[in-house]
Amino acid sequence: MRLNPDQAHGMVGEHHAVFHPTHREGNDTPIAMQVSMSLPMSLEDIEAVLWLAAIGGMTLDEQELGDDEYAHEIVLETFLHEGSNRVYLARQEIADLDPGTEEHALLLAVRQRVQDLYGRPGVPAQRRELAGVSRS
Repeated sequence: MRLNPDQAHGMVGEHHAVFHPTHREGNDTPIAMQVSMSLPMSLEDIEAVLWLAAIGGMTLDEQELGDDEYAHEIVLETFLHEGSNRVYLARQEIADLDPGTEEHALLLAVRQRVQDLYGRPGVPAQRRELAGVSRS
């Protein structure tokens, strides 16, 4: 099987995904190399990535982010397209959301989707310390 050189391959946890990176769409310049990296991501980081996709107009139904395979692809594509700085800013925006708003309701749905895809997040160290919870 011959790989399409304009496709990107990646892993989200244990889930392999293939997608077409935005920078290669309609790009006829010759491919000179492949770039690979492994990035540490928390479930909150993934939540921010999928939240960016959702506020950008993607839905959580089975045709889009509700489809597991497609959701893994979107995590990779959105992270690559938006960049880690935008994901960082999205996490700050998420932290500032007011409960009871439409955006907060969307966040709760995205959070549930992340849990369905990748499991439950642990309690971050900062929150454990504030709550007086130990890891032992």
